[in-house]
Amino acid sequence: MICKRHAILCCALAVAAPLPRPAAASPAGFAFLEVPAGARASALGGAYASVAQGVDAAFWNPAALEAAKGVQVTGTHYEFFEKLRHDQFAVAGRMLGGGVGLSLRALYSEPIDERDENGTLVGTFGSHDLEFAFGYGRRVAPGVSLGGSTLLVRERIANSAAMTYAFGLGGIWEPAGVSGLRLSLSAHDLGPAATYTVDGAPGAPVPLPAAVQAGGSYGLGVGTGLTLRGALEGRFTRGRSGVAMLGGELSGLAGAALRAGLRFNDTASSFGAGAGYALQNLRLDYAFVPYRLDLGDTHRFSFSAQF
Repeated sequence: MICKRHAILCCALAVAAPLPRPAAASPAGFAFLEVPAGARASALGGAYASVAQGVDAAFWNPAALEAAKGVQVTGTHYEFFEKLRHDQFAVAGRMLGGGVGLSLRALYSEPIDERDENGTLVGTFGSHDLEFAFGYGRRVAPGVSLGGSTLLVRERIANSAAMTYAFGLGGIWEPAGVSGLRLSLSAHDLGPAATYTVDGAPGAPVPLPAAVQAGGSYGLGVGTGLTLRGALEGRFTRGRSGVAMLGGELSGLAGAALRAGLRFNDTASSFGAGAGYALQNLRLDYAFVPYRLDLGDTHRFSFSAQF
């Protein structure tokens, strides 16, 4: 029905709206893969690929999975505008001489009203985006770790769906001569385009948001038990403008941490801020991320645990 097709289009636009607007090229699909994973990362403006270690790295740089110890888990919940929800979960441990991670990322909607051409309510429909991933990272030389990941990605809006696969690669270098410095280079969502079937006919190919993220972070002690870490990174995504990210974190405040981050050349969101609290084997994080374009604000919550 026409009204349903209009609703599907609106839902698709809503999913893509939190992300940077396209540059000259047409934007890729599967936009949920570009939403920063985790409240800590969101508070740092997305400058997190060089900061993440262990289970957190499952979404950012598989090379840093090498730092996983024991069994680690992390989970995140976001609430966006217009009934959209975003959840992430990952588990990591040691295997095959390195760190391995399994992760799930999901963006989904609560039921959306479906109306016919006369505006009569005839039911509801929904949408979801899913990513299942497996990653592996290993130290290959002093201060150098490499890793890779494989992903299965699926997107559904109402009764239409598309699915494809992808790969990721990453490297971490911690120079021996500069204590506290970590340099990161990672490639994301490298894979073939997917195709929706609409009214029984295949639609145009929907490419993945293939991206490269590079940068570094530096941490140093600034007082008794206090650590200040700053990160500067850039992300370049197919069909979208490049984004620069700057983040800072002060931790060691009796287990508490304060964070803030800036995003440059991102027309959807320009900054984030948040806090965290860590016990011996548990960390809780919160981030506040306001959106432009009258899309409202988001509150993001995460937990990480070590067993």
